[in-house]
Amino acid sequence: MVIADNEQTIKTVAANPAAIGYVSIGTAEYYVAAGVAIKLLPLAGVEAAIDNVRSGSFPLSRPLNLVVKQPPTGRVKAFLDFANSSDVSDLIAEHYFVPLAP
Repeated sequence: MVIADNEQTIKTVAANPAAIGYVSIGTAEYYVAAGVAIKLLPLAGVEAAIDNVRSGSFPLSRPLNLVVKQPPTGRVKAFLDFANSSDVSDLIAEHYFVPLAP
């Protein structure tokens, strides 16, 4: 079954003890902390955790890429500069993404 939404995937996995799903680690940790009956599986002996993704020790992650067709200028450059700044740390955490290591 293919489910595109993290929340729906977690609900589906929680309702079926034989299910396995792939979701964002931040969202999964949030639901585990909220008491949802899911288990984050280790990979290659490394615990699935935001800190392990951030440090690079967890062997599976999917980066968020911002792609432009040509060298950015104007508002596009301003947005990319903002998106890569420390000013977005609270937004990253609020949406359960893994922030880059400092």
